[in-house]
Amino acid sequence: MKLYRAGIFLATAFTVAVLIFLVDKNLFSQSEQFQESDFIMTFYIAGRLVGEGRAGELYPDVGAKSFVNSPFDKATHEFLPKLPKQSAGAYMYIPLVAGFFTPFGWLDPNVALLLWQIISVLALLWCCQLLGSITETKTSEMFFLAFLFLPIFLTLWAGQLGLAFGLLPLCLGFSLLVNHRPLAAGMVWSLLLLKPQYFLAAAFVTLVLVLGRRYRPFIGMSLGVVGLLLATLLLFGPELTLHWLRSHEVSDAMYWSGQQTVPSHLITGLPANLMILFPLEQRAAVKWPLYFGATMLWGVGFYYAIRIAKREADYLRTLAAAMIIGSCLCAITLPHLLYYDLCVLIPAGALLMARSQDSDRRRMAIFCWIVVSAFLVPMLAFSSSKMIPLILEIILALLFFALLWRLSSHPATPAPR
Repeated sequence: MKLYRAGIFLATAFTVAVLIFLVDKNLFSQSEQFQESDFIMTFYIAGRLVGEGRAGELYPDVGAKSFVNSPFDKATHEFLPKLPKQSAGAYMYIPLVAGFFTPFGWLDPNVALLLWQIISVLALLWCCQLLGSITETKTSEMFFLAFLFLPIFLTLWAGQLGLAFGLLPLCLGFSLLVNHRPLAAGMVWSLLLLKPQYFLAAAFVTLVLVLGRRYRPFIGMSLGVVGLLLATLLLFGPELTLHWLRSHEVSDAMYWSGQQTVPSHLITGLPANLMILFPLEQRAAVKWPLYFGATMLWGVGFYYAIRIAKREADYLRTLAAAMIIGSCLCAITLPHLLYYDLCVLIPAGALLMARSQDSDRRRMAIFCWIVVSAFLVPMLAFSSSKMIPLILEIILALLFFALLWRLSSHPATPAPR
């Protein structure tokens, strides 16, 4: 207990330090350096383009292999004249996200970033409240401890979407599902289309439930996705919607063409980490075998999740196992995953560390937490190394298989008489 209280104190102090750091960086100290943040170079610019009626410049031309010198990249340097020439702007999200950030484009870039960071912190607080109610943990303690999971810090620093558009819908949908509101849960989960790196974790749980003849989450998720696509068509037109869909080809091509605009030292998806080890001329050939291998891992996850669902009478344990497996698979197998996207592991960690779980699972969650956080410093310090992110992913993959064995070997909860 003394060690736990010391951890809470350390986490609280670190949280306060992070919040002070973000305010200082945006408003007082070296604010121009923050113009290279993901938020300002991506979402702020996208919001300004939509606000000025230039939504057609969001995506690269059809057939492009890189975002460099794309219309969006040129607009980025137009709006941010002090941005270094080698920094390339890129936008890869649905047009609705750009529309959401239109009001931010009316503000100073650093003020807009600080406002988004405040929204993201509030989203994290809500996530902790939702997960705390499920795991019987104090919201304040979970909130402060979450900051020690360093993908949270990097998400806030970069101004990424992971907390507000990823983690919050994921946790809110799961909470609704636990509270027996499956249709609403599915509709909330459809919002993950705005942050697709989290979408498959929710889709995994939904498909496991479908195989158990629980169809409402799938129906809600399907209706929500259709609604988002229809809204995109109505607000932005079919041409821009098609342009958005085609832009995913550019996003995929930049990895095997060697022209990625994302920082390669932060790539943590196992397929991409393995792909960039090969020479450029071989990457296109190895891409599909690597993607097939990632798909096979999802098949393994489905096998164990369905096996657990069939023998487990407790509804919450079935949902928790599916969410844990789906979140872990996202952290390992997605090809376009960056370090800050590992926030997708937060629900899995909270569920594994719940008081009702056995000590071995809690130790595995704590070990994963420490490993992921510890890798941030060497990934930033040795940015030219391709092996450091790969080693992290290999460790996560090994932990995943150990976790599958532990989940499947846990005694099933007997059905109530």
